[in-house]
Amino acid sequence: MNPSYHSLGDHAETLQVDFDPVRISYGELLDVFWASHQPVTRQWSRQYMSMVHYHNDEQQRAARESQAREETRRKAKLFTEIVPAGKFYLAEDYHQKYYLRQARELLNEFLAIYPRPADLISSTAAARVNGYAGRYGTLEGLRAEVDTLGLSSAGRERLLQIVSRSTVSLR
Repeated sequence: MNPSYHSLGDHAETLQVDFDPVRISYGELLDVFWASHQPVTRQWSRQYMSMVHYHNDEQQRAARESQAREETRRKAKLFTEIVPAGKFYLAEDYHQKYYLRQARELLNEFLAIYPRPADLISSTAAARVNGYAGRYGTLEGLRAEVDTLGLSSAGRERLLQIVSRSTVSLR
C-alpha cells in the first residue's frame, strides 16, 4: 500500500534526512531530534508517534544509547520507538516545503527555478529556505548563506525580514 495523507494505514509521518557524516554525525542528528520535540508524552495516534529509524547496527546502538541518556537527563520514560528503516514514502507534493509555501513570494521564486515538483522537493536550497521560513536557524546563520540560496534581491530581503522577526534555534 502506498500511504497518503488521508489513508496512512499503519504508517507514521516522519522525515528522512540525507546527511554527510563528515559535516554532521548521526549522534549530532540524534541530539537535534531529542531537542526538537517532547517524547515524554505518548502520542494519541500512530500517525504522530515519536520514532527513530536506523540503517545499521552502529546507528541502532547510537540511537538506543542516546535514548537512555535522554531518559536519564529528563528523569522520565520516553515514548520513542527505535526501529529499522523501511521503505520511505514521500508526502504528496502539496505537503512538501510547508513553511516555504506560506511565504508565497519565496515559493514563486523557487517554482520558477524548479517547475517540476520533484525538483523542488529535492532542492537543498528550497529545503534551507523552508527551514528559515519556519524560523529554524539564526539570523546570523542566514546572513552567512543567504547569497547562496538562489533568491532574488527582493527574495533575500523578504527571507531576512521573516527570520529577523523571531527565530527558534535547535542548537
